[in-house]
Amino acid sequence: MTLHSDFPQQSEAHIPGLTFDAIRRVLRHEATTRDLTVHADSDVEITVQLMRGLLSFSPTARGVQARVQSSRPEWVQVLKEGLVERLAQVAPEMVEGLRWSGADQAGEQPSNFHFARVQSVTPVGRAFLRVRASLPDLSGFQDDAIHFRLVLPPTGVAPAQWPTLAANGTTIWPKGDHALHRPIYTVRSIDRKARTLDVDIFLHEGGRVTDWASSAHPGAELGISGPVGAGIPPTNRLLAYADETAFPALARILESLSPDTIGHVNLLADEGANCNYPITAPKGVSVIWHRRAAGLDLGALALAGHLERPDHYLWVASEKSEVLRVRAGFKNRNGDPTQSYLSAYWSRS
Repeated sequence: MTLHSDFPQQSEAHIPGLTFDAIRRVLRHEATTRDLTVHADSDVEITVQLMRGLLSFSPTARGVQARVQSSRPEWVQVLKEGLVERLAQVAPEMVEGLRWSGADQAGEQPSNFHFARVQSVTPVGRAFLRVRASLPDLSGFQDDAIHFRLVLPPTGVAPAQWPTLAANGTTIWPKGDHALHRPIYTVRSIDRKARTLDVDIFLHEGGRVTDWASSAHPGAELGISGPVGAGIPPTNRLLAYADETAFPALARILESLSPDTIGHVNLLADEGANCNYPITAPKGVSVIWHRRAAGLDLGALALAGHLERPDHYLWVASEKSEVLRVRAGFKNRNGDPTQSYLSAYWSRS
């Protein structure tokens, strides 16, 4: 199989009993439906490019040889787990016997899991706490993926159990009383020299992370899994619609965009602009605050805005039912999925 210099990290596994023709048909279909780039497609190899790297297969005498390639070890782990998930759906009997070359040993922590320690907790505005955490290695956190899973052990259960690798390369997460809380948050900012990252926690009643952040003290241990999710959108024309849960992500994006970016941002909060969460945008991007009590339909506003400016990147992050309506409307008007980010950050149900 072909090695690609842009993706120096790799791992391989032999999958006996799986035919090359079968997996080739599956990847061809996936490439067509998801508009993936196909780097090779012949009788001896098929290679497609996924979001985090390359996935390749070639025939062997008893099955197929699989290879994942990426730019960073964290993405190699993501690609391996993605392949195992695919395999579990079509041939679950093959999953347990899978073994990867150069893989970490079973029982070790995955390469995309990191231990961190709280350095400080400070208020931001009237409804957020900023947790600064120190990590020994921040090299995996770049602008191409600005989110991560905050991993917290259950309260009152000791000692904490953390994720480990199975023999087939997948992550084993503790279950039962030791199950970990793993919500997704945004890396608000990074200080690479100090080896710290900031995460802004939106405070709301009954939130497990709210309770943790409110009582966290310097030196407290936590887990970070990632990075995950999307990154800074590649655009200089932006329409963005967000409620409080998405303010940290949108704030980081706005600060990272080109100074010549134009667009419109609509923000929904209980207190509107009086929530005092700091948002800085390029000069050509207007920022409008809305109070929740006014009854604004953020999803309807997003669809109307995009109808008026279809050449703008559409970024929407808020409550699940609202986002689902935006997705449906965007799809019905044949919106380009590469020019949108439509994500549910929480659910009422």
